[in-house]
Amino acid sequence: MGDLLYGIHPVFEALAAGRREFKGLYIAKDRKGKAVEVLGERARAKGIPVAYEGQAFFQSRLGPTTTHQGVAARVGGLPVEDFGFVLRRSQKEASSSFFLALDGITDPQNLGSLVRTALAMGVQGVVLPKARSAPLSAAVSKASSGAMEHMVFCRVSNLVAALRRSKEAGLWIVGTDVGSGEPVDQTDLTVGLILVIGGEAKGMRPLVRKTCDFVVTIPQQAKINSLNAAVAGAVVMYEIVRQRRGKGQEARGKD
Repeated sequence: MGDLLYGIHPVFEALAAGRREFKGLYIAKDRKGKAVEVLGERARAKGIPVAYEGQAFFQSRLGPTTTHQGVAARVGGLPVEDFGFVLRRSQKEASSSFFLALDGITDPQNLGSLVRTALAMGVQGVVLPKARSAPLSAAVSKASSGAMEHMVFCRVSNLVAALRRSKEAGLWIVGTDVGSGEPVDQTDLTVGLILVIGGEAKGMRPLVRKTCDFVVTIPQQAKINSLNAAVAGAVVMYEIVRQRRGKGQEARGKD
């Protein structure tokens, strides 16, 4: 049957990315607006069947509390790439590589938020373990505002083994932790790296942490941890981009 994406942005971005097979687009009969009109036009131009349905259709398939915005699409699965292939492809520019590895992110909202930030910050791919990870579901696509549809994903059976392979390819493994590690703003993050974000409850697993070359922490004023995995990941990703931009400006100033 395929997945049922919902929401204007996820469906629009999936259509724009062209990575999924579209089997049908559903628009609520009472849904009006330019965005929906454009969506319908683009779908028809690609030969995708468009059906106009009542609210009962959406409620029966998505539930009464789902924020579907009167738009849904029946689609095929999102492609997942082989990690070894992605790693080899990145070796040409290993010094500027930027990947994200998620160790135990099981909440779809957190995963979606991390993916949305990762795409905005230029992350080249997200590495996910096959176990202890939220599936790449319609809920994640909605939480990412459709960014998931453009991101490169790799599923690995053993995250530790994948990180070790990354080291051999010349990448640094940078873990994140609360209250322990080097302050993120005092750490050189301009090297090619994989940033590891731990799970919502327990953070990185011990063996994953041991595999990291170094661990960074976000200095906080409060004495309690006030940042969840998605927010902490966003802060560190931005710091990586900020440092790299600054290094690039310094290099241009010396020319």
